[in-house]
Amino acid sequence: MDHRVSDDGKIMKRFFLKTIAMVAMLAMVAACDDDEGGGRPGGPPGGMGGGSEVEVSVETVDAERGHFRVTGDFAGEFRSEGMTELSAEVQGRVTELSAHLGDTVHEGQVLARIDDSRLRQTVRELQATVTVSQASLVEAQVELRNLESELQRKQPLLARQAITEREIEELESRIRGAEQRVAVAQASIEQNQARLASAREDLRNTEIRAPFDGKIGARYVDRGAHVSPGQALFHLVDDGDLYVTVNVSERQAPRVHLDTPVTVRVGAVGSEPMPGRIHRISPSLDPATRTLRVDVIVDEDEVEVALRPGMYARLRLELGERDDALHISNQAILRGTDGEPYAWTVVDDRAERRSLTLGLVGRDRSEIVDGLADGEPVVLRGHEKLEEGTKIRDLRARDDQASSDEQEDS
Repeated sequence: MDHRVSDDGKIMKRFFLKTIAMVAMLAMVAACDDDEGGGRPGGPPGGMGGGSEVEVSVETVDAERGHFRVTGDFAGEFRSEGMTELSAEVQGRVTELSAHLGDTVHEGQVLARIDDSRLRQTVRELQATVTVSQASLVEAQVELRNLESELQRKQPLLARQAITEREIEELESRIRGAEQRVAVAQASIEQNQARLASAREDLRNTEIRAPFDGKIGARYVDRGAHVSPGQALFHLVDDGDLYVTVNVSERQAPRVHLDTPVTVRVGAVGSEPMPGRIHRISPSLDPATRTLRVDVIVDEDEVEVALRPGMYARLRLELGERDDALHISNQAILRGTDGEPYAWTVVDDRAERRSLTLGLVGRDRSEIVDGLADGEPVVLRGHEKLEEGTKIRDLRARDDQASSDEQEDS
């Protein structure tokens, strides 16, 4: 029994040693193959079995020449030159409302009144305070004049030693005190007059008046409600001068001018295209959004239905057009570390990097001013593995947009 167990152990040991030797031989063979290159993983770049060069598969598309147009689509809503919230400037209870939703009002018309009884009492008290201050000023001025006259009478007596210098000094001190009382009275009058003017302004503000002709778009309070300063009472709208504000990206901003053609579509009135006109352009970009504000107006004489503030609108701006332009897909345009555009072309089945000068830039395609020739192939897909001189295997892309005569940018 023990002898048989010993033989089995020797057999298993020999089998284990042979297995280790076989694995070591296979590892040596693999290492030799890797050292020779052979195109296997781990071999030198560009090598293939038999020493042939690696080809990178790419898809290309030709640079095309033809009509090229760039447009921008934007969304906005109609606003009015005269749209404002009329708010209370004083605290109190609303005692009168004379305007309601949809009413047409005129500049200066009283729309509401706030209880003014407390403010009227304040005005009366301040008027009385001003009167008292004025009387105090008159009294101080009379005292000052009397003291000055007395000084003029007594100064000659000092030369004849009829009075002492001490008497003159006391009189001069009293004059300085009277001058101070006059100055205090004058300051008191100015202070009280300022408070009176402020109270009168608050009294006037108890009447809420329309700052311009328009219509009441909303009324937020009812008669008897208590309001505080800053609380909105009415929304006043002047629907005579409507405009739509759009924000144009920094890339598109240089091509926007006052004479840029605009088309406006309003879904609420059927989305029929209406001619628009750029009314204003901001002189600078918004630093937070890097966009340019553009205000567009519509000639309402050419619109059969009434446009109203708040209506949603779609605008299309014509940002540029060329009758004969060389253009390629934006997918083929890359940016270097310096931000300059470039593309990969194929010359004699080899990759070649070309710096580009762009013209009109659209959403899908861009105009090439310099860097490419008409019909020259550019790499559309697969440029991630390319280096200068890399051998190319062209799979030839079918760019569905390449046959389009008209390109648009949104």
